[in-house]
Amino acid sequence: MTAIFWQEFGVLFVAALIGSCAILPYSLRLLEGKPMRYSFRTLVLLSVLQNAVIFAVVAVLGLLAAHAIGLGAPYVEAMLGDMPFPSGMGMVIAVAFGIIVGAFLLVADLFFVPYWPKPLVDAALKTTLWENFLASFYGGINEELLMRFFGLSALVWLLSFIWQPNPIIFWCVNVVMAILFGLGHLPALKGVAGSISQVMFARALLLNAPVGLVCGWLFWTYGIEAAMAAHFSADIVYHIFGTVVLRRKVTK
Repeated sequence: MTAIFWQEFGVLFVAALIGSCAILPYSLRLLEGKPMRYSFRTLVLLSVLQNAVIFAVVAVLGLLAAHAIGLGAPYVEAMLGDMPFPSGMGMVIAVAFGIIVGAFLLVADLFFVPYWPKPLVDAALKTTLWENFLASFYGGINEELLMRFFGLSALVWLLSFIWQPNPIIFWCVNVVMAILFGLGHLPALKGVAGSISQVMFARALLLNAPVGLVCGWLFWTYGIEAAMAAHFSADIVYHIFGTVVLRRKVTK
């Protein structure tokens, strides 16, 4: 492994730590009023340590798998002097797609609001816009490192031993990872709502799978930074403006 590899790892790992810390105010707000085995300080320490270990592994394996199939973090690599700086158009496209997807999620979720369990409504109402903003960094950075940079890359790399990577293989893997991305939100939903109805199960897939599909395509086309930018933009639209819309709808 070259020096550039470890420098790239360092950038991605620090970004993951920032995302892990950014979501803490949001997570701690959701825990208010619930019985806890540990103090807030202990929970914060354990959360940071756990994420540090997880994303150290994710960053290393993600780099190995992504580089093996010709993908990676081109903007980071350019910043480190390992390759020419990519065109900024990829990031513009990523942000535009993120805003569009976020708007779609916001509108789609309005149809599910009548089916939201009360604990989920209460949780959505008590988090502040600032906490939602910070939590968006976790979605944009950490979830993309886990699901796209590591998950998608690793699965395509494994399949490359059977088939040469091509658009068909990529889209099959992208669909699988998008579904897993949606299912991955169910534990958090159950932790807040207590149980998951069939409608809320469908909501988790409908609201998260499109994000996964778009971010997977952007990763494949422009690099992981584009996927991060799109995910972050979608979260800003959905979690910031969506919260404002939800509060007005609920309080009417």
